[in-house]
Amino acid sequence: MGCDDVHKKKIVLPVFVIILSLSLIIIATIGMNRNKASEDTDLEETVEQTTPEPELLETVETPVIIEKWQPMRLIIPAIPLDLMCVGDGDVFDSALLRRGPTHFQMSDLPSTEKGNVAFAGMWKFFDKIDDLLEGDKIYLEVDKYRFIYEIVWKEVVDKQDWESSIGTTDYPSITLQTSYPINYSAPNPDYRLNVRGELREVVKSPGN
Repeated sequence: MGCDDVHKKKIVLPVFVIILSLSLIIIATIGMNRNKASEDTDLEETVEQTTPEPELLETVETPVIIEKWQPMRLIIPAIPLDLMCVGDGDVFDSALLRRGPTHFQMSDLPSTEKGNVAFAGMWKFFDKIDDLLEGDKIYLEVDKYRFIYEIVWKEVVDKQDWESSIGTTDYPSITLQTSYPINYSAPNPDYRLNVRGELREVVKSPGN
């Protein structure tokens, strides 16, 4: 082998190594970019799955007046609470109260005109209503409608103060009542917690 051959061999080998190294770097970079794109796609899909667009419910413009008791669903997202209410009976019937939030038969039924629809709930149903704040929403679904109320106040009253809980109002409202203190061990404490909401909107309930 001549000197020229040896010299060429010394030049070719480093060039080959450099080309091979660059090729490996390019392949690795392409692979990383593909993985990143895949991860970004997965992240986008996850975000889409966990943060769906809220369902737009159609506002009801005409007056809505419920004239007789029928099944009602009470939803309070802030707590959260989602229960079927009971009614068409005596609110002082303990067997009825144990089934769920119970409609005061002396109070009004839901309406867009005026009146106060009131529910009594044992602490096992209403144990978190004291955590509610002004502005929180209460949904009452009945028939094909969702009545949307906004909490305007809450107060502790004497258990004989019926006017603040079941008394009618000249605006459409809802009142939720439970014994106070909540979780009190006595069967019938001397005080009640009332939470009052004012009607803000009526929409068609989901699925209608």
